[in-house]
Amino acid sequence: EAAATAAAAAARDEAAGGEAAGGEAELRLCSSQEAVYAAQSPVPARGAAAAHGEPAAPPPPSLPPSPSASESGACMPAPLSPQPPLSPPTALPAAALQPPLPPHSKGGHPCLKGELTGKGEKGERARITWLACDLCDKWRRVGLAKSSAVPDRWTCAENGDARYASCDVPQELPDDEIDRLLGLADTPDKPCPAAAAAVARPADDVPGRGASLGEVLEGLVAASDASPEEARAVQWHLANLEYGCAASLGNVSLAWWDQDDEHTLAGDHAVVSDGFGSVVEGLAAYSEVLLQREVSLVEHGDWGARVHTKAGGEGLVADAVLVTVPLGVLKAKTVKFAPPLPRWKRSAIERLGFGPIEKVILSFERPFWDGGADFFGCLPPAAETAAEAAKARGEFFMFWNLQRSHGTAALMCVSSGAFAEGTWRHLSYKRVVDSSLAVLGRTFGPQVRQLFRKSVVTDWGRNPFCRGSYSYVGVDASGAEYDELARPVGGRLFFAGEATNGQHPATATGAYLSGLREAQRIDQAGRRGFPPAEP
Repeated sequence: EAAATAAAAAARDEAAGGEAAGGEAELRLCSSQEAVYAAQSPVPARGAAAAHGEPAAPPPPSLPPSPSASESGACMPAPLSPQPPLSPPTALPAAALQPPLPPHSKGGHPCLKGELTGKGEKGERARITWLACDLCDKWRRVGLAKSSAVPDRWTCAENGDARYASCDVPQELPDDEIDRLLGLADTPDKPCPAAAAAVARPADDVPGRGASLGEVLEGLVAASDASPEEARAVQWHLANLEYGCAASLGNVSLAWWDQDDEHTLAGDHAVVSDGFGSVVEGLAAYSEVLLQREVSLVEHGDWGARVHTKAGGEGLVADAVLVTVPLGVLKAKTVKFAPPLPRWKRSAIERLGFGPIEKVILSFERPFWDGGADFFGCLPPAAETAAEAAKARGEFFMFWNLQRSHGTAALMCVSSGAFAEGTWRHLSYKRVVDSSLAVLGRTFGPQVRQLFRKSVVTDWGRNPFCRGSYSYVGVDASGAEYDELARPVGGRLFFAGEATNGQHPATATGAYLSGLREAQRIDQAGRRGFPPAEP
């Protein structure tokens, strides 16, 4: 599949993101509309601007008196509680690892620049401080200050330095020069090592870490006193759970299999009656899409990027590359990168799971099922052992009624779990269709074959351009891998797709939103001249 360049006009004024270094306490200050946090762990506080210092510059006039935070009712310091490394509920899943813009970004109004260290007001050290005017957004050097002296609102007219006490006066120094003085010039594209470590290595004491969801559920089933029919019903529900995960439950993390549930979107499920191809065609109308160009190598560096295809030639040269191939293709390493992907990216690709969901569309002369139902299920046959039950339960367990969505007498038969992962790969097209008809025949009798007309069969697991359907959190993963997959490599190589969206993975919605996210990220990088990032 083609890796493509992407750029889109997007809002540039993003709230600045801060970094916490090591395990030391660090005060973070922002505008009165947001909160002030005292970070007590290496996990960065999102949405707050980090305070930085300029120890060497001579101080201009002191900051005018102002009420303290406690007196004014402004934000009070609050400790950050350690939390499981779930994907953050933000538009940019990698925000914790890669702040979108430097702290002088006008969007979000971080009100202060200057290093203020210490755990309380007593013993707090004041440093050279810059404040942003609430009216003109210009930065003004206001002298030595402590956190307790930072006002809720501040304008140029309050500046003790008469030379810069008006919004009509130009800013003393350009933004990039202020950043250089404060030691911020190279921070926007640097991931925070402490934050990366905190996300990539979840706490060892998280319940269920390293265990599989299947181990627990199979144990509960084995210990139950369910009747044979009840046991078959339980196996059906386990197959449905494997449908949601695109994997056998034994491969799914017990601790984080449902890490995205808190971000579930409201509303009913819907079927795109004309197929998702209509969505792709609509989006493609605004772009030049090159077909029959199978990508073999992506070169990237500070100089730009070049995409090579199996057709040969010099390749396609671009400012940046957005990689949107499915996770299964990245796992198979059929697309090479030069220089190779860094270890943290390769590790995330390996730990995150990717599995197939296979389907068969069966068309009939007329419906023989309940036409008013959206879908129905057929219980698996009774099994002698738990292993047999797990292997067979996903064999065409669910049937979607296309009469309701498409107005045609057809069923979409769904397979999941071990059947889709293993058995399916050894079946011919004809045997797949026969198997689906046999499952329906157990419930509806001989009329199934009598009314059958034609079929369409998927094969996502063996398709070399997919190698599966969608992602899941593997036993050795934590959900943080979604953020790692979303994180750019260097300054020119970007990634999108459902497996880069920890809030809405395994969905077309998640894939689409990840494209918007990366268009904005690339647009911001392009406006800054694609500054190089750390490997």
